[in-house]
Amino acid sequence: MRLKPILVSFSIFIFYMHSFGQAIKNDFADLENAKTVLVNKTYIFSSSTAGFGKKQEFPKNGKRQSTIFKEEKNSTWLLISMPYSGTFSFELSPKDPADDYDWMVYRYNKKLGSDIARNIALPLRSNISRNDNSVAGKTGLKDGFQNMFAVPGPGKSFSKTIEVNKGDTLALIIDNIYKTGNGFTFNSKLVLGFPLTAIIKGRIFSNADKMPLPAQLICEDDSTGTLISQATANANGAYTIKVPTGRSLNLTAKHKDFIFKSADVILNKLADSVNFYLEPVDDGKKLILFNIHFAPDKDIILFSAEPEITRLINFLKEYTDYDARIIGHTNNNPFADSRYLQRLSFNRAMAVKKKLLASGIIEDRISCMGMGGKAPIVTSKDPLEAMKNLRVEVELNLRTEEETVKKAGQ
Repeated sequence: MRLKPILVSFSIFIFYMHSFGQAIKNDFADLENAKTVLVNKTYIFSSSTAGFGKKQEFPKNGKRQSTIFKEEKNSTWLLISMPYSGTFSFELSPKDPADDYDWMVYRYNKKLGSDIARNIALPLRSNISRNDNSVAGKTGLKDGFQNMFAVPGPGKSFSKTIEVNKGDTLALIIDNIYKTGNGFTFNSKLVLGFPLTAIIKGRIFSNADKMPLPAQLICEDDSTGTLISQATANANGAYTIKVPTGRSLNLTAKHKDFIFKSADVILNKLADSVNFYLEPVDDGKKLILFNIHFAPDKDIILFSAEPEITRLINFLKEYTDYDARIIGHTNNNPFADSRYLQRLSFNRAMAVKKKLLASGIIEDRISCMGMGGKAPIVTSKDPLEAMKNLRVEVELNLRTEEETVKKAGQ
């Protein structure tokens, strides 16, 4: 006799659990559970947002102003912190151009959630325009657009970029009006606003035979890792690149089948010269990486190291016949215990290894060691010059055919 009530209760429970499950399917659907993302990186959301999470921050309200969602349907919240001042933009690219993604950007603070609930929070930018198939459904913030908002209906797919300061955090809510979307790619960009008032000239050679190389030159800001300018040397290895003055810069020269090389520059005049001598890729050669920066006395890799890490990853993916021994180095601090410095340098090498593994480099190719301050390359008492001792080196070891066969079988 009790079976029927139990079955009815169980059916009701399943119904509510199914409905509740639909609402919280997306892990980042609420502001309080927003996904933190980095600038100048690409994120792929392999499936579309589904539901509005535990809380519908924008319940249906037809009286809201046209620059704010009338109703949150299938949302994702992202938090984006600004590591430096500059111009922020982003592009959202639907996998299926038929999907219609709307979005709003807010300046984030601890009161934002309650201000949204009270209908007093105003977005910095929003775009609620109808999906445009002529641009494959893409939307975002983009140079060249002056509109801060795009209201419902046909209109512009992009809105004006945002000037941000170091330490700012933006909260972005992305909402797909359809339940069955196929996901999207999110790519953001933060560009420094430095005027390029100076030039650096020089030549690039092969160190083996002193022949000129038509290599690529990249200039990055040392404190943030942001790309500032690029140039390509001519057939005689000669290049000219525009740069800002008064900032710590990283110049990197790259050419196929050669080890990329960087130089640190602070330009306090309108012109200077820097020459590069690149080593060919070969067994036993080393990449000397000055621009993998760590937090003081820690093995935490700083954000500004991302470009150098990316170059190393791409290099190892291109030259798959080589294994890599990562060697950490510290300065030779006479007041620090040598065992502490050795351990710190090893842990820093391991931190780089973790980055390589996360990018798909197989572990069998990578080994680590720490040298502490035992192998300085600069003995100058100049603090800026001595900073070159704080480096990561990557020694290349060409695998024999037997080693390759053995590792392939493991």
